[in-house]
Amino acid sequence: MYGGRQAASLWGSFALGCLLVTLLERPVPDGAATAASDESRPHARLGVEGVPLTSSSPREDQVIAAAVRWGLDPALVLAVVETESREDANAVSPKGAVGLMQVLPETVAELNGTPDAPDAADPAVNLDAGCRYLASLLESFGGDVELALAAYNAGPGAVRTWGTVPPYRETKDYIARVGAAYQRLTGLDLAGATRFTTEPSALL
Repeated sequence: MYGGRQAASLWGSFALGCLLVTLLERPVPDGAATAASDESRPHARLGVEGVPLTSSSPREDQVIAAAVRWGLDPALVLAVVETESREDANAVSPKGAVGLMQVLPETVAELNGTPDAPDAADPAVNLDAGCRYLASLLESFGGDVELALAAYNAGPGAVRTWGTVPPYRETKDYIARVGAAYQRLTGLDLAGATRFTTEPSALL
């Protein structure tokens, strides 16, 4: 369906736009998360040096589908996955965050609305929960990508306390790594990340 998606130019700004139009018309898998997240809970993550995803990534279709489902720029989600886990679905952080987007199991349980949550490390579940959480952060912080990423890393409470990106070296490095990955994928900086409209009720 994607034609030359394995070529690097796929992630140029014009090609990415064409890809998104195609994907928005394509049915996507059912999501596992259906209920509210607690934005006051910090998001634990695995600090790793970014390694670029290859254009032939076996997870790429799953990432794109989850991103489009929650109104996110697929390249931004790919950059977060790269930075969080190096695309390793089995990655586990010292704080217990798991999977491609390093989501806490309790966050998945909250999103699922039940203590009997699906496996948080399952790629489909993890991507759906991570994208939903990131989309809710973008809504909370007025579409500011850097603030949303800071909240994804350090927790929304820290961003609200400081009123800007917290002065934590880890958080600043995290945003820089996501930005570098996004630029490799698209040729754009983070300010160029596309945010599609999602019904607010869908994020609650």
